[in-house]
Amino acid sequence: MTSYPTLRDVGVLTSDDISNLARQIHTKYRLSRSESEVFKHIEQLIADLRSGEIPGHPLASVHLMSCLKDMERFEVANEFWKWLIDQDETHCDARVYGVAIENYTYQGVTQGELEKIFMEALERYSETVDPKVAKDTGKATRLMLLQGIITARILHGDWRGAYEGFDISVRLYPTLTPARIYELFLYERPVKEAYIVFLMACRAGTPPRPPTLTPLLKEIWAKHRDVKAMIRLVYAFVGAGGKPFPQHLNSLIFAILGSLPSDVSKNKGEEFDKMFGATMALIRDLISAFGRLQVFPSEGTFNTIISLGGKLQRLDLVHGGMKELLAAHLEPNMVTHRTIVNAFGEIGDRGQFQAGWRGLCAARKEFKMPWDMKDFIALIKV
Repeated sequence: MTSYPTLRDVGVLTSDDISNLARQIHTKYRLSRSESEVFKHIEQLIADLRSGEIPGHPLASVHLMSCLKDMERFEVANEFWKWLIDQDETHCDARVYGVAIENYTYQGVTQGELEKIFMEALERYSETVDPKVAKDTGKATRLMLLQGIITARILHGDWRGAYEGFDISVRLYPTLTPARIYELFLYERPVKEAYIVFLMACRAGTPPRPPTLTPLLKEIWAKHRDVKAMIRLVYAFVGAGGKPFPQHLNSLIFAILGSLPSDVSKNKGEEFDKMFGATMALIRDLISAFGRLQVFPSEGTFNTIISLGGKLQRLDLVHGGMKELLAAHLEPNMVTHRTIVNAFGEIGDRGQFQAGWRGLCAARKEFKMPWDMKDFIALIKV
């Protein structure tokens, strides 16, 4: 944007340049979330587009509208849209209509009004005579238009209509349906449906963003306690080219250890020892597999092991978690110290609990970190 005024004034910028510039501005905002840094550039581009000083491009309109929506600058987006709707395809096409529908959806505009905008886009850009045919078959629509109406329907609770739009999208563009469309169903529908949609995205070779996998794994465990389903999700995600996070490893370890009998009376004997040994071998294999993907355990991974060691009353698991944390060249964090206090309290080991509490106090003092209410809750519980 420093060189933009000069390039604009000498008239060398093409429509593709403007599209790329708008995309970079949108990306900058997504990464920095610095509205003060970006908004002035958006205002500049919109003013120059409207005055005709620079050539337009539908994707430039898409990115500018989307960025304004992300900023919740709805009044500016609405004003820009009122101008865009009267322009030709150098500025506006079906994709821009899709973004406009999303923009109005987040402002609480009724579904009926949004469906009218959708039908208008079909009438304006469909090659078929009857817009209903275009709506039912998906002909001559663009993915961003479908994304807009799917967003509107799903956020208005029209599940059937949302799935109809989703069906058109994945039938017409099985490998091009954007991750954003899948993510709408991951966040807004029950976990059984979200599970299937996630696998569909991976099957199509367009795995959703890694942060969407984290809550899905937690939800599967909370609702169904299905470790195999969780492993299958991660396997499909990685197979489709997704890059897992350490949190995904933590979720799997938590579920695997959580599958062991929690009844202390059943946590003893030869049979349990065999089960425990096999479980720990599986966890080591998982850590090794994630390591081959350059995803290494975090402090949270070992905190999970230590915590579950306390719940299962397995002293070897608590000590093993602490030992492996240090072996991974990690330093115990405040959560680690508090987890140790909790674990030894649950096991009932008074001496090691006292040592753990002294360690927590020393760490707070060394790092000059304020006390957390959770520290005292842990102490009182023990």
